Amino acid sequence: MIKIDTPERFCKIRQEYSDSYESMNWLTPEKADAATRLREDLINAIFNTHVAGPGWQFSETKLFTHAISPGCTLCGNGDWSCLFINGICNAQCFYCPSAQKEKGQPMTSSLEFSNPHDYADYVKKFNIKGVSFSGGEPFMTFDRVLFFLKTLRSRVSHPLYIWMYTNGLLVTEDKLKILRDHGLNEIRFDISANHYNLEALKKALGTIPCVTVEIPAIPEDMEKTRQVIKELNAAGVNYLNLHQLRCTPFNKTRFIQKAYTFLHGPKVTILETELAALELIRYSLDQNITLPINYCSFTYRHQFQGAGAQRRNALQIKAAHEDVTPIGHIRTMSVCGGEKQISAIHQHLLSLACDTTLWRLSNACDQLFFSENLWPLLDFSNVRLKVAYSGTSLKTAVSFRHPFKEVALNKKKKVVIERQIQQPGLWFEGEQIRQFGHGFIQPGTHFSLDTLESLPQNLISDIRAFESFNPGLAPYC
Repeated sequence: MIKIDTPERFCKIRQEYSDSYESMNWLTPEKADAATRLREDLINAIFNTHVAGPGWQFSETKLFTHAISPGCTLCGNGDWSCLFINGICNAQCFYCPSAQKEKGQPMTSSLEFSNPHDYADYVKKFNIKGVSFSGGEPFMTFDRVLFFLKTLRSRVSHPLYIWMYTNGLLVTEDKLKILRDHGLNEIRFDISANHYNLEALKKALGTIPCVTVEIPAIPEDMEKTRQVIKELNAAGVNYLNLHQLRCTPFNKTRFIQKAYTFLHGPKVTILETELAALELIRYSLDQNITLPINYCSFTYRHQFQGAGAQRRNALQIKAAHEDVTPIGHIRTMSVCGGEKQISAIHQHLLSLACDTTLWRLSNACDQLFFSENLWPLLDFSNVRLKVAYSGTSLKTAVSFRHPFKEVALNKKKKVVIERQIQQPGLWFEGEQIRQFGHGFIQPGTHFSLDTLESLPQNLISDIRAFESFNPGLAPYC
């Protein structure tokens, strides 16, 4: 588990929640130690007691039993686009992060898609393999959902897994059959939005190929949820996803009233909901329940969902001699030195008949930019290595504040990818170059960050911010 410095994060959160910060029950260091021990005890009980069943995926940020759904796999792999089909809802869940009172236009990744043909072209252009319809409540604009579903199926030729979310209040058998007939693969019910009523869900069983329940792990509903897990298992539900409650300025008052414990993080989350999810997973295994359950932690969502979008953008805008890191940043590497040393490296690459798009020589011949594919071929003696990182953002129009690339989806619709330098250059020389390559370019099977003796800890931390996910559940703070 990675420990991170948080003063800046604390200040940002205090500012965002300034009108109620002092009345919120923030985790204290003493409570953090006790909660950490409790979490470790729960995880140990899950794995030490049950040899078969539990496992981790996605850098040990997603705990599961037996399996996870195809949609969750696509999400974790960064191959998923969530289309918020509307912004209205007919339920009043206390944990909802926003007002949900405006119908609006379908949106994903800050892009608006009023035309489903444009969205289908976006899915094709960015090679998206999974699409979900969310809201709001998608059934409140059923015709809109159907229009997008039919368009995706008719215009996207590559394999595409499509699912939708619903609270179930407007579900009918006829509408479910229509969705099935037009290619919906999975439907996910938030049964907590309707007092854990399973009637709508039962209509979907046997109609939609995959039926999932996705609910927050609500601490005060633990006893009810234990019983519901048994009922879902008996009914033949395919998956149960338990996610972590997240606090926002919109729902904070209701969370304060429930005396939840608030955690500082990239966003504010709730301590008790994570412990509840782990306890429910332990319970399901103790009861030999075969229903696959996974815990969708906020650290998983924050890291892996964002990385997927970053990677797609980066692949569109990067140069051929640049690379995309596992978490979606553009990595620019170059060897720097005297003209003689750099020219020798250049001539060596030419003699090997390597793909010339994988490197670029500076005009002064004192710097050679290269792709990670060329790493084994380079002699790093008497040169220094410079590594820079850039991030990307997807926009509807050019801001003219950063380098950009316009990506045409079709003759009428285009999007803009902007590129921002986030780390202008980290420098390595001698043994540090080999260590960097061993750790991040060509990591071995038994690689551990503890083996990077020649790299200062602050440098490792700087590199990791752009190269790798923080493993494990988030530290309590």
